[in-house]
Amino acid sequence: HTGSVGVRGSSPLSSTEKTLSDLIGEGFLLLGRRVRCAVWGFAVLNRPMSHGETSAESRRGAVVVFVIVSFAVTWLIWLPILITARTDGLGSMPWTFFLGSAGPACGAVAAAMWEGGTQGVRQWARRTFAVNFRPIWWLVAIGMPVAYGVIAYVVSAIVTGEWPDLDQFGATEKLPGLAWPIVMAVWILTFGVGEEAGWRGWLLPTLSRRMSIFWAAAVVAVVWIAWHLPAFYFNPTYMEMGAGIVGWTLALFCGSYLLAWMAAGANWSIIPVLIWHAGFDLLTAADQSAGIIAS
Repeated sequence: HTGSVGVRGSSPLSSTEKTLSDLIGEGFLLLGRRVRCAVWGFAVLNRPMSHGETSAESRRGAVVVFVIVSFAVTWLIWLPILITARTDGLGSMPWTFFLGSAGPACGAVAAAMWEGGTQGVRQWARRTFAVNFRPIWWLVAIGMPVAYGVIAYVVSAIVTGEWPDLDQFGATEKLPGLAWPIVMAVWILTFGVGEEAGWRGWLLPTLSRRMSIFWAAAVVAVVWIAWHLPAFYFNPTYMEMGAGIVGWTLALFCGSYLLAWMAAGANWSIIPVLIWHAGFDLLTAADQSAGIIAS
């Protein structure tokens, strides 16, 4: 009877100890599995990708492809304009000037194709033209060019002693007779999409995987400035800039950092960026903007 009581008395304690032990053991086992999974996942994300995988790092040389295609497309299209401007002079800016803006976009497509084939191009396009970003970036994209315009007009009035003609806002001999909303639409569809699909749509996010966004934006600024070089030999806006080229260069560096902030904030969508870019072009590329306002 005593032995029987002892067994009955010790049975609940033994069962409780076993349950706690099992729970603790299972907890450590689960934790170990999670740690192993995390380490394995980190290793996969950081190891060199094989040729069969569609990672942006699966094929080297994409940045070189991007730069070569971007510059080649734009400069070859602009070359006849430059030759005409330096020999006979330009009566008006030909439509091929706007066509040349497609260079960076062509560079992005070529680089994405180089990296991941048609699937790489589709992935790039879905990310680059996505609209699933916070509404604040719409406000930033529209509000900042408006602020720039106000500042530029005030500075121009102070320097020249008279206000710029608001009736000439956005008007350019490159697009004669068009109202400013149509001019802005042209800027969006040409230099907006054409440039930003490359600069902030492909080059910046690609470089930011290899270095900080700060240095990536600086590299983009250098490439961006160099890409404009032929325009200084045929585009009146640039040719009449004079010492203002210093301000223009600084503006592009600052703009590169600003647009990097916008693109990263919008999950690498360029929609806010191209709207900003088009607004900036509408302001600075107008005929009356040559000189003070543009710089």
